[in-house]
Amino acid sequence: PSYTLRYFNMIGRAEACRLLLTAAKVKWTEEHPEWPQEKEKQPFGHLPVLIEKRADGSELVLSESSTIERFLARTYGFLPLDPTQSAIQEQIRDEQWDVLNAFIFVIMVHGDEDKKAGMDRFNDLFNRMVKVHMGILNANANKKHLFGDKLSFADI
Repeated sequence: PSYTLRYFNMIGRAEACRLLLTAAKVKWTEEHPEWPQEKEKQPFGHLPVLIEKRADGSELVLSESSTIERFLARTYGFLPLDPTQSAIQEQIRDEQWDVLNAFIFVIMVHGDEDKKAGMDRFNDLFNRMVKVHMGILNANANKKHLFGDKLSFADI
């Protein structure tokens, strides 16, 4: 298959999708829709959107960054087949979303009191995430990846 990833011309919610497509070494292109003119053309009215063009001519259209990430990770072997091990890796990525959302809140909020509270939350989440990541990395004999000896969803 080949892929088209629709997103804004910026780092953001599609970055892990870009990294997964690149790591999978598949053919893909990126589109940057005119916004908000093309909003209604997207399945849920937002980006990112991934379009998989299959050999039989059919297409799979997915929206929601975490859905796209998990689809690509499973399709290209970046998640283990074992459900328990997969869940452990997926929780790592979900925590990264929590940290990102806390950071976005700090950027978007107005008012010094709210900004300070948001920054405190971001720092707490970020420090916890780093602590967990470092514990997992140190427990892995390989020390180059969070899990096992190859690139995984959690690494990306």
